[in-house]
Amino acid sequence: MADSYQNILVPVDGSAPAKKAFEEAVQVAKRNQGKLTLLTVIDTTTFSGTTGASSIEILKEAQAQAHQILADLANEPEVAAAKIRLKTNVAAGNPKREIVEFADQIEADLILMGATGRSALERVFIGSTASYVVNRAACNVMVVK
Repeated sequence: MADSYQNILVPVDGSAPAKKAFEEAVQVAKRNQGKLTLLTVIDTTTFSGTTGASSIEILKEAQAQAHQILADLANEPEVAAAKIRLKTNVAAGNPKREIVEFADQIEADLILMGATGRSALERVFIGSTASYVVNRAACNVMVVK
């Protein structure tokens, strides 16, 4: 385990567990003078069966929601007060795969994420995103309950 985490990835989806993970990540970044990268993944696996025009509208709405989630967190008063370096990104694809791949791209030394996200039903059928990330990420993963 690293003595300090300098490059922390926080996947967020607008859920309460993701918000709690973000709050924990802010504290870790403050303690270590690290930087946070927030990532929201638009789950394109849910678009199957939609036609071209409706897919475009769904994607536009999902992009708007993703940017709003990131903006809300980036504008939290504690982030500004602590002078935390923060970046935000939106990706599209399968969330669990995108999180692991993005962590590799930015050379994250910690992924800090919520234990559950927005879709409990998906977790039953597909498996937990957190479990997937824990088992496949090259860096440490902290899962917040």
